[in-house]
Amino acid sequence: MSEGPDARPEDALEVAQQALAEVQDLKGRVAELEAGEDSTDEAAEYDDRDRAVIEHLEPGEPVKIVELRRLYRRHTDIGSDSTLKKRVQGLVAGPDFDIAGVGEICYDPDGDRA
Repeated sequence: MSEGPDARPEDALEVAQQALAEVQDLKGRVAELEAGEDSTDEAAEYDDRDRAVIEHLEPGEPVKIVELRRLYRRHTDIGSDSTLKKRVQGLVAGPDFDIAGVGEICYDPDGDRA
C-alpha cells in the first residue's frame, strides 16, 4: 500500500487493526486445525454398503480380506470385481481398521488394539 500525501494516520491505524484482527483469526484457525490432527476421536463415515458389512464384523477379531469380499457380495448390491476391490480397499484404509496379519484386518472402532 503506497501512502501518498493524502494518507491520514487514522487510516493507517485502521488498516493495522484490520491486519491484526486477521492474523489473530488465522492463528485461531491454525490452532483448531492442529488440535484436530492429534485427535483420536476421528469418526469414520460409512455409507449403507459399508455398514452392512461392518455389522457382521466382531470388533477386535481378525477377518480375512476374502471374507470381507464375501460379506460385500452377500449383503450389498455390489457385483463388479473392480468395484468390490475398491470398496474393500477403501474400507480397510479407514481409521477403524488395523492390519492383523497377512491377508487379514482387524475392525477396531475404539482403537483399543495394541
